[in-house]
Amino acid sequence: TPYRGMLDAARTIVREEGPLALYKGAVPAMMLVSHGGVQFVAYEFLKDKFGSRINTSRTKGHDRSAAAANNDVMHRLYDSMGYLMMGAVSKIIASTTTYPLQVIKARLQQRSQVVELTEAGEIQVSKREYAGVIDCAR
Repeated sequence: TPYRGMLDAARTIVREEGPLALYKGAVPAMMLVSHGGVQFVAYEFLKDKFGSRINTSRTKGHDRSAAAANNDVMHRLYDSMGYLMMGAVSKIIASTTTYPLQVIKARLQQRSQVVELTEAGEIQVSKREYAGVIDCAR
């Protein structure tokens, strides 16, 4: 049954599952803080490896023609696309590495009674309880 509000949800969870149920999934949630760190390290690695390949030479001087100015815009666009790709790849790396923690967190936080569809196509209510993060990861 849906909760009527946040306080109703807290009361129902404490009544049905106990006060510690409010903290289910807290350990993987704290470990998910590493997502930003993984992304930063991956981005810096990619920048070190491929950033030198990005052409950053610009025409310097005050007397530039329209062609030189257009060329400068194209260089900047090319540079931006390189950094955009490195940012996207670093996000994919971070998401791929931390996704299993997200799944564990979600499984720990879901209600212990779930409705499942069996292989025979029948609906069945089953009870799932995990002893902790390691048990859930198995």
